[in-house]
Amino acid sequence: MINQDDFKKIDLRVGRVVEAREIEKSDKLLLLKIDIGEETRQVLAGIRKYYKPNEIIGKNVVVVINLEPKEMLGFKSEGMLLAAESEGRPIFLTTEREALPGSLIL
Repeated sequence: MINQDDFKKIDLRVGRVVEAREIEKSDKLLLLKIDIGEETRQVLAGIRKYYKPNEIIGKNVVVVINLEPKEMLGFKSEGMLLAAESEGRPIFLTTEREALPGSLIL
């Protein structure tokens, strides 16, 4: 269990996928460029088995933006997408209505 103060440390924002491509060295990862309002972040996501790059461009997603960057296969990941698992595959969390990139998730 974590307390409310610990949970409030997590910075969740609306992001919009503006670019997506496969990483040749990986059969699991896609490299995504995500607009989070004031900047665009590079995020690696282990979704290649479930999504083709052109299927997720333009989608709004929920992104954790205050994680320490992580290096994978020579690429830096600067966030984490939130998804639910349904029937063994990831389903991205998104907003009920259109929201601007960078909008704070409350």
